[in-house]
Amino acid sequence: MSFYGNWKTGTIANGAATTGEIDLDRSFEFLNVILPALTSGTVKITVSDTPGGTFQDLGSSVTTDTTTGAYSTTFRLGGYQFIKVVTSANQGAERSIKVRGFRM
Repeated sequence: MSFYGNWKTGTIANGAATTGEIDLDRSFEFLNVILPALTSGTVKITVSDTPGGTFQDLGSSVTTDTTTGAYSTTFRLGGYQFIKVVTSANQGAERSIKVRGFRM
């Protein structure tokens, strides 16, 4: 039986490459991500085990190529609750990214 969390929105400001901290409300094994059109580059997830903590890359396996078209993907989150979405290029406009955790 799958359990899905609520959709959350993280925002990357114009000229920035990282969302603010997103609290998924509990730890999850997987993460659905819906990306809007982005300035081309790569996307990765950073994680922290505490709110306001030090964020670190989740791992190289969570980097995915994107284009300027919208894109959706799933990452193996491994039980984290606090995340940030990071792009390799500063964005040319404000970007809203939707995420939700789930477990199987």
